[in-house]
Amino acid sequence: MLSWPVSLTVFFVSKAMMSLKTSLAGAATAIGLTALAYPAQAAQFSFTYNDAANMIVLSGILTGTATGNIIEIDGFSNLVYNGVPLPFSTLSGGTVDSYFSAPGNQATASFDGSVMDFVLFDNAMSDYVGFGPGISMMGLAFASSVPGVLGDLGGNELPFDPSNMMWEAALIPEPGAVVGLLGLGLGALASKVIKKG
Repeated sequence: MLSWPVSLTVFFVSKAMMSLKTSLAGAATAIGLTALAYPAQAAQFSFTYNDAANMIVLSGILTGTATGNIIEIDGFSNLVYNGVPLPFSTLSGGTVDSYFSAPGNQATASFDGSVMDFVLFDNAMSDYVGFGPGISMMGLAFASSVPGVLGDLGGNELPFDPSNMMWEAALIPEPGAVVGLLGLGLGALASKVIKKG
């Protein structure tokens, strides 16, 4: 049996350890909630496109704001057309606009491909890739003018059928969101340790 002073010391040490665990759980949870509550900013979305014959493969990153299924596009980067990196982006003076039939409108895309209305231009607005309402055909179309790239359409349109799942877009997680989720996870883990300890 422990003496009274030793028992008292053990009691206070265990209380201090419990308090430390509680503090760590609280801090981790607070970090997670703070990071997740940070005001929403423009996000990045990776995308890929394959034509029906798999002769055209386009990928890249769109910058913008998503509301439900719709992405309002403000910028783009990292375009790769049939394995060839395209040397234009909004970071290097390129521009993004609505498709040719409606210049000046907000450029938009969707996660499922049902709404497509954007053109990504180089800084001279001579080279481009774009998706939107077809000018010479019914429905949506894909067009490109990137001379020297195998599979370039030379400004012509190719039918775009989202039902073939040729288009994929996905949110690229922001570091803040990852930190937030990590903080929440650590908080939950620490609270489990407290309950068991």
